[in-house]
Amino acid sequence: MCWQFIFFELWIHLEYSYFYYIILTNNINLEINTLMLQIETGKDNPVLRTVCEKVKQSEWKKYAKIGKEMIKYIKHPDHMWVGLAAPQVWITKRFLVASLLKDWDDEIFSTILMINPEIIEHSDDTTCEYSEGCLSLPKTKAGYINRYKRIKVEYYDEKMKKKIIWIEKLGSAIVQHEIDHLNGVLVVDKFVK
Repeated sequence: MCWQFIFFELWIHLEYSYFYYIILTNNINLEINTLMLQIETGKDNPVLRTVCEKVKQSEWKKYAKIGKEMIKYIKHPDHMWVGLAAPQVWITKRFLVASLLKDWDDEIFSTILMINPEIIEHSDDTTCEYSEGCLSLPKTKAGYINRYKRIKVEYYDEKMKKKIIWIEKLGSAIVQHEIDHLNGVLVVDKFVK
């Protein structure tokens, strides 16, 4: 048998134990082909309301792999989303993926994984120009939130390298939205209009 689909459970130890099914193809190399992510929903969902714990050094590889799959997932043509935080896929750890768009017409942008991200500086001025919805609140109408125009974020990449970058415009709002998820905060808590 050259090709065979193998299903196995990847246990993620959280406050509760959840599991993800990973489809492996090519049983010789055991390459991860697809991570089937289930998006957590509901404004009273306890996973979405959890303040996430930092990723420990011993957990780095595991969550970096999941982060890469999250990037593939949001960039897939069927989805075309701009960000996803770990608690949205049942994991109460501090990592997220975000597209650093300048505006909605931006066609040249990066989508990156941020492990243990922290806003270490921000502009004094805020903006309320971006309408925000949320994958975890599919029945909630998008609304506007006051967000810092520019933020300076410290995080680690998938290779455990510390990065510090300034993010502005729409990318800034996206990253702030995803960091809110890591703190158990949802858009409905912040809508101003």
